[in-house]
Amino acid sequence: MEENAMKELQSQLQALRSVLLIEGGRSFLDLFDEFMEHREFGLALHAVCDFILDPDSPRVSKPILDQIQLLHAAMRIDDNCVEELQTRKLA
Repeated sequence: MEENAMKELQSQLQALRSVLLIEGGRSFLDLFDEFMEHREFGLALHAVCDFILDPDSPRVSKPILDQIQLLHAAMRIDDNCVEELQTRKLA
């Protein structure tokens, strides 16, 4: 992946960091930050997804889910994460 694309991806992922700033998100936030530091963007994205899918986490807005879906597509991640989020966690 070229450097500009990596920076754009990193920027979009950082925008999702705020999802983890609520009570109960601290361990996921620490993981997210570590993955970002090591440029493990797919793992960082899934730290956000795992937090949102946690039964104790709040529902999220459609724009957040749309961003997660776009990042999955951009990184060519083919899993059922987005479908699960849409079914279980849309506010």
